[in-house]
Amino acid sequence: MDIELRGIEVASLFKFSHLAISASEKVLIYGPSGGGKTSLLHLIGGLWKPTRGEVFCDGKNLCTLSDFELSEFRKNRIGFVFQKMNLLEHMTCAENLELVANRLGESAETVLRAVGLSDKFHVKAGTLSLGEQQRLAVVRVLLQNPAVILADEPTSSLDEANAKKVMELLLEASQKKTLIVVSHDSRLQKYFDRNLNFAELIQ
Repeated sequence: MDIELRGIEVASLFKFSHLAISASEKVLIYGPSGGGKTSLLHLIGGLWKPTRGEVFCDGKNLCTLSDFELSEFRKNRIGFVFQKMNLLEHMTCAENLELVANRLGESAETVLRAVGLSDKFHVKAGTLSLGEQQRLAVVRVLLQNPAVILADEPTSSLDEANAKKVMELLLEASQKKTLIVVSHDSRLQKYFDRNLNFAELIQ
């Protein structure tokens, strides 16, 4: 899905003139925490509307959609990996995955195995370590099979080995999809088609 942002201003946070991301492109937007990268993801995913400007996804201007239309768009087209994970901690890993997958089978178990969580299928999400929760959040999004994957600091709580597993899984699952990651983790730059410095974008 092609994404284009024009003449963007978000209150007093930031503004920039233009950003275009092609369908199937893999883009890392990097910079220190607290600069506004998460807010940019929220604009692209239709969670926020800018103070000024336009956000186009697949030719559709998200700024003109109703709340219901935005909700349907996000449900059908966008997959979020939130920094705070947004897992239901009282539910098992399997039950968290059932929220986005119509049925569980080899696909869910395969991706859990790929991120080292094969033995956590029936374990409550709230008992997982922070790093394990982060990996489960990535798996959950991949099972949605969205056209666009937006990931906010998906490796921030992971060691080198698990960060590599998560990035390889994200890249494999998004071969024909648009992948946009925001992060302060410099280890990730080698995985992407394009690396954008957020500070330079908003100058």
